[in-house]
Amino acid sequence: MTMPKEYYNQLVGATITGFNFLEDEYALDPFPVFTMTLADKTERQVEVSRDEEGNGGGFLFISTKEDNG
Repeated sequence: MTMPKEYYNQLVGATITGFNFLEDEYALDPFPVFTMTLADKTERQVEVSRDEEGNGGGFLFISTKEDNG
């Protein structure tokens, strides 16, 4: 499944206001979950999954912009 750019763009400018792990009895690993506040003050919960089916938590590669060229 290819997500349209607009799907991810809704988070541009959001502020991360919280983080935790979500345990799920069916998931292989806990989900990293970020709470984000958008410019219009609405909140979004972002769960990092290994795939579109939610088969377990995923991993974020966090680097500086210089690391990516």
